[in-house]
Amino acid sequence: RAPLPLNPSFVSKVVEIRKETDYGSGKIHYVTSKQGFKVSQRQIQKILDSEGLTEPCPKRRGQRKYVKYQWPISNWMWHTDWSFYNGKWHLAFIDDRSRRTMVAREFNNATEENAIFLLHQAILTNEACPVIVLSDKGTQFYNATKNKKGELTPSLFERELHELGIEFWTSRRNHPQTNGKMEKWFDTVKKWLKKRHGKTLQDFVKWYNNGRIHHALGYKTPEEAYWENL
Repeated sequence: RAPLPLNPSFVSKVVEIRKETDYGSGKIHYVTSKQGFKVSQRQIQKILDSEGLTEPCPKRRGQRKYVKYQWPISNWMWHTDWSFYNGKWHLAFIDDRSRRTMVAREFNNATEENAIFLLHQAILTNEACPVIVLSDKGTQFYNATKNKKGELTPSLFERELHELGIEFWTSRRNHPQTNGKMEKWFDTVKKWLKKRHGKTLQDFVKWYNNGRIHHALGYKTPEEAYWENL
């Protein structure tokens, strides 16, 4: 059967949404459906492909089935990690339940002291403290060096968490999926800043928390999900 022709105005709208938000076909379908358009996700994916707005993916599996691993309430677990981009070290703390960015900042150096500083800033700014902090085994968080007795001694960051009454969890080595929400956050921020010259990390945080919808959150923004599950 020949494909049905699509309204050029709708095609332009899909292209505009894609360039503005980097949303995939699922999120664009949700947005356009709320606006009254009755075009399937499959057709929207075809528009993205034909306009060259997606990378070639011959093994695309179609619409994915999502499996969510998350705590039931906000501020139960915060994820954190460092990432180097554009000459600066980026550090952030995000809430596991809502994906809300609690705090993010650029530093010249990735150190334990800077990690502790930003943790305190997140607690004070949001007037909230997590039960658990999850990170990888980076040296800025975790001490893998044993003492003369063959024992691991807590790092400065670990000792600070203990003083604050916060549990410290780490992901397994070479297993970034454990801290996958943080990895995805860094991927999103790098793509967003790369396409928007002149914008800052704080501009991204404002948009990410208040403007970016998430499939795993029922197409809510992190800010909406955070307060609904607090």
